[in-house]
Amino acid sequence: MAQQLTAEEQEVLDLFQSFLKGMQERRPASLLEMVLPDGMMTRVSNGEVRQLTIAALLDIFPKDGTSVLEERIYDPIVRTEGDIAVIWCAYDFRVDGEIRHSGTNIVSLARVDGRWLISGLSDTARYPSPSAT
Repeated sequence: MAQQLTAEEQEVLDLFQSFLKGMQERRPASLLEMVLPDGMMTRVSNGEVRQLTIAALLDIFPKDGTSVLEERIYDPIVRTEGDIAVIWCAYDFRVDGEIRHSGTNIVSLARVDGRWLISGLSDTARYPSPSAT
Protein backbone atom coordinates (compact mmCIF):
# COMPACT_ATOMS: atom_id res chain seq x y z
CA MET A 1 0.00 0.00 0.00
CA ALA A 2 1.43 3.37 -1.02
CA GLN A 3 2.09 5.94 1.67
CA GLN A 4 -0.45 8.77 1.77
CA LEU A 5 1.81 11.83 1.74
CA THR A 6 1.17 15.09 3.54
CA ALA A 7 1.77 18.30 1.58
CA GLU A 8 5.17 18.68 3.27
CA GLU A 9 6.19 15.09 2.50
CA GLN A 10 5.12 15.58 -1.13
CA GLU A 11 7.26 18.75 -1.30
CA VAL A 12 10.27 16.72 -0.09
CA LEU A 13 9.62 13.94 -2.61
CA ASP A 14 9.10 16.48 -5.41
CA LEU A 15 12.53 17.98 -4.72
CA PHE A 16 14.21 14.57 -5.00
CA GLN A 17 12.30 13.77 -8.19
CA SER A 18 13.42 17.15 -9.60
CA PHE A 19 16.99 16.22 -8.68
CA LEU A 20 16.69 12.90 -10.55
CA LYS A 21 15.16 14.69 -13.55
CA GLY A 22 18.08 17.16 -13.53
CA MET A 23 20.52 14.23 -13.60
CA GLN A 24 18.61 12.71 -16.50
CA GLU A 25 18.76 16.04 -18.35
CA ARG A 26 22.45 16.47 -17.44
CA ARG A 27 22.00 19.82 -15.69
CA PRO A 28 24.64 19.69 -12.92
CA ALA A 29 24.58 23.43 -12.24
CA SER A 30 20.85 23.37 -11.43
CA LEU A 31 21.37 20.26 -9.27
CA LEU A 32 23.87 22.10 -7.09
CA GLU A 33 21.08 24.51 -6.18
CA MET A 34 19.16 21.58 -4.65
CA VAL A 35 21.90 20.37 -2.29
CA LEU A 36 23.75 21.69 0.73
CA PRO A 37 27.30 22.74 -0.23
CA ASP A 38 28.94 19.98 1.83
CA GLY A 39 26.31 17.31 1.15
CA MET A 40 27.71 13.79 0.93
CA MET A 41 27.08 10.72 -1.21
CA THR A 42 27.68 7.28 0.31
CA ARG A 43 27.53 4.10 -1.76
CA VAL A 44 27.67 0.68 -0.14
CA SER A 45 28.22 -2.07 -2.70
CA ASN A 46 29.90 -5.47 -2.64
CA GLY A 47 31.18 -4.92 0.90
CA GLU A 48 32.82 -1.61 0.01
CA VAL A 49 31.86 1.84 1.25
CA ARG A 50 32.68 4.84 -0.94
CA GLN A 51 32.02 8.47 -0.07
CA LEU A 52 32.32 11.71 -1.93
CA THR A 53 30.61 15.05 -1.87
CA ILE A 54 27.51 15.42 -3.97
CA ALA A 55 29.32 18.26 -5.79
CA ALA A 56 32.14 15.83 -6.69
CA LEU A 57 29.57 13.27 -7.86
CA LEU A 58 27.97 15.85 -10.14
CA ASP A 59 31.40 16.88 -11.40
CA ILE A 60 32.10 13.34 -12.67
CA PHE A 61 28.53 12.69 -13.87
CA PRO A 62 28.28 12.69 -17.70
CA LYS A 63 27.40 16.19 -18.92
CA ASP A 64 26.93 15.31 -22.57
CA GLY A 65 26.35 12.30 -24.74
CA THR A 66 23.43 10.64 -26.38
CA SER A 67 22.77 7.87 -23.85
CA VAL A 68 19.45 8.16 -22.05
CA LEU A 69 20.11 8.10 -18.29
CA GLU A 70 17.23 7.44 -15.94
CA GLU A 71 16.85 6.59 -12.28
CA ARG A 72 13.45 5.21 -11.35
CA ILE A 73 12.29 5.09 -7.75
CA TYR A 74 9.68 2.78 -6.27
CA ASP A 75 7.52 2.81 -3.14
CA PRO A 76 9.09 5.85 -1.45
CA ILE A 77 8.66 6.23 2.28
CA VAL A 78 8.92 9.88 3.30
CA ARG A 79 9.21 11.20 6.84
CA THR A 80 9.59 14.75 8.11
CA GLU A 81 10.24 16.14 11.57
CA GLY A 82 10.65 19.88 11.89
CA ASP A 83 13.38 20.92 9.49
CA ILE A 84 14.71 17.46 8.61
CA ALA A 85 13.34 14.83 6.28
CA VAL A 86 14.26 11.43 4.88
CA ILE A 87 13.21 9.43 1.84
CA TRP A 88 13.74 5.66 1.69
CA CYS A 89 12.99 3.96 -1.62
CA ALA A 90 13.97 1.20 -3.99
CA TYR A 91 15.52 2.33 -7.27
CA ASP A 92 17.01 1.21 -10.51
CA PHE A 93 19.43 3.15 -12.69
CA ARG A 94 19.09 2.66 -16.43
CA VAL A 95 21.22 3.58 -19.43
CA ASP A 96 19.29 3.47 -22.70
CA GLY A 97 16.57 1.50 -20.89
CA GLU A 98 18.92 -1.22 -19.62
CA ILE A 99 19.24 -1.59 -15.85
CA ARG A 100 22.87 -0.97 -14.85
CA HIS A 101 22.36 -1.20 -11.11
CA SER A 102 19.58 -1.17 -8.54
CA GLY A 103 19.17 -1.06 -4.79
CA THR A 104 17.89 1.24 -2.07
CA ASN A 105 18.22 5.03 -1.82
CA ILE A 106 18.20 6.95 1.43
CA VAL A 107 17.96 10.69 0.92
CA SER A 108 18.43 13.11 3.83
CA LEU A 109 17.14 16.65 3.55
CA ALA A 110 17.24 19.80 5.65
CA ARG A 111 15.02 22.86 5.42
CA VAL A 112 17.16 25.98 5.23
CA ASP A 113 15.53 29.40 5.13
CA GLY A 114 12.20 27.75 4.33
CA ARG A 115 13.58 25.68 1.44
CA TRP A 116 14.28 21.92 1.38
CA LEU A 117 17.81 20.94 0.32
CA ILE A 118 19.41 17.52 -0.03
CA SER A 119 22.03 17.03 2.67
CA GLY A 120 22.96 13.45 1.90
CA LEU A 121 22.46 10.61 -0.57
CA SER A 122 23.14 7.00 0.34
CA ASP A 123 22.55 3.95 -1.75
CA THR A 124 23.21 0.30 -2.10
CA ALA A 125 24.19 -0.66 -5.60
CA ARG A 126 23.57 -4.16 -6.83
CA TYR A 127 24.97 -4.85 -10.28
CA PRO A 128 23.37 -7.54 -12.44
CA SER A 129 25.41 -10.62 -13.07
CA PRO A 130 26.70 -10.88 -16.63
CA SER A 131 24.48 -13.11 -18.75
CA ALA A 132 25.78 -16.58 -19.46
CA THR A 133 26.38 -17.05 -23.15
